[in-house]
Amino acid sequence: MSAKDNLEEKLEGLGQAIGSDRSLIQTVMSRINARTTAGFSRIERRFTMSRLMKLAAAAAIIIVALLGVRFLDKSLSTTYAFDQTVEAVKNVRFMHVVQRDETGQIEDERWIEIGPDGFQVRYRQDNPPNRLIVEDGQTVSVYYKDKNSAILYDPKDEQYQWIGNLRVALNELAGQASMVIEKNVDYWGRKAHHVRWLTLNQDCYIDPETKLPIAMAGYQISYEDPPEGIFDIVIPEGVVVVDKRPGAPPVEEPEWMKIKDNNAKIAQQNFDEARMMSAAGEYQKAAELFKNVVEIQPGSNWAWFWLGKAHYELGEYDSAIYEFSKVIEILTKSFKVVPHYCHLARGLAYAAKGMKDMARRDFETALPVMIDALRNIKGATLFDYADDPLYKDLPEDKRPTADQSLAMMINRLRLITGQNFGYDPSKTAAENEQAIAAWEDWFKSLGQIKFSPDAELVPIPAAPSQQ
Repeated sequence: MSAKDNLEEKLEGLGQAIGSDRSLIQTVMSRINARTTAGFSRIERRFTMSRLMKLAAAAAIIIVALLGVRFLDKSLSTTYAFDQTVEAVKNVRFMHVVQRDETGQIEDERWIEIGPDGFQVRYRQDNPPNRLIVEDGQTVSVYYKDKNSAILYDPKDEQYQWIGNLRVALNELAGQASMVIEKNVDYWGRKAHHVRWLTLNQDCYIDPETKLPIAMAGYQISYEDPPEGIFDIVIPEGVVVVDKRPGAPPVEEPEWMKIKDNNAKIAQQNFDEARMMSAAGEYQKAAELFKNVVEIQPGSNWAWFWLGKAHYELGEYDSAIYEFSKVIEILTKSFKVVPHYCHLARGLAYAAKGMKDMARRDFETALPVMIDALRNIKGATLFDYADDPLYKDLPEDKRPTADQSLAMMINRLRLITGQNFGYDPSKTAAENEQAIAAWEDWFKSLGQIKFSPDAELVPIPAAPSQQ
């Protein structure tokens, strides 16, 4: 029996009748998608990014997560001014970043030197036992020990980063928001402020004295000076060197490298086309293409997610549950991130199968972040992204406005809870404030979830440019 078959058998054994009209349940995600795209246009352009641009984009997403957030334990929360961390980071020159596996062994270790302007100057990343990356300020070396090969790049063409321009990005956030956190928790034997960064639903720990992050995204962070020579590029004798820097003499690439580059190109092309197909409602074609991507790149969480969305829309709920579970597994194990948007999607798939208890568990996992996003709308970003595979391609002025994101979140809450507290974009701010407060009061009182696929949805307001 395959792992997928085994998982499906276990899930089926846990199922209970939900007592809802199955045809209505099947319309839930399509209704969310239809409402999501109403009121603002999509820009359909192909997603083409160099590796450097991808890394910069990933860094930007992480930094966006530092906007104002709230820690979800209502009894322990307090305010923390993020400006203190912004100021503290200005004095940082070196960062030592370590991620460990479940046994405590180091699986990713990075040293980063940050220049006076906030940009990365030098970098070292060791992924034992097979890969070592070093940027010495002029050259990037990627040493694949298992392939006995090293590739040399110009940093302008290929650069590896953890956060990128840390100081500049943090400075842009100064004064914009504060965070609500739990103070002075025990973290690996030391006191730290525990912060929930809502946009990525990511936990962070901040040193109360230095105000510097000491852990985030599953990594532990320190700021000591590195060992001498840590940023030196050293290539052992006998290693095959492929020099891709401008002006280097041409060299035959190893076969494994040709295959790797070709697979990456195929995966990117399939991913781009699959997103277009999914956005156009061509779910069968999208599923085929997304499946190609995860076969080549099994760690691609968004390919797994949108593969699950495509199978959901096709009524193939067992496959959707398996694929959403893969996303949860990848993000919780590798990045220590709880993908609340994916728990929402998997909960809808469970509901479509009549698995009431499993659906409720997923909805309850997603619910705190969804409620919190009513006041901290940045917390809706990944939910909006998950509903629109073309979201990343949209320029900022074409993405959902704060009012649109809020209305879409209200609709998600109405569908999974059965509650309706009167929010309507056409009402006054005071009336909608009462509705949001009612949602919060309901959540605090541990209100019961009643999945309601036929819930009344609010209209999505038009963007200002369309009014």
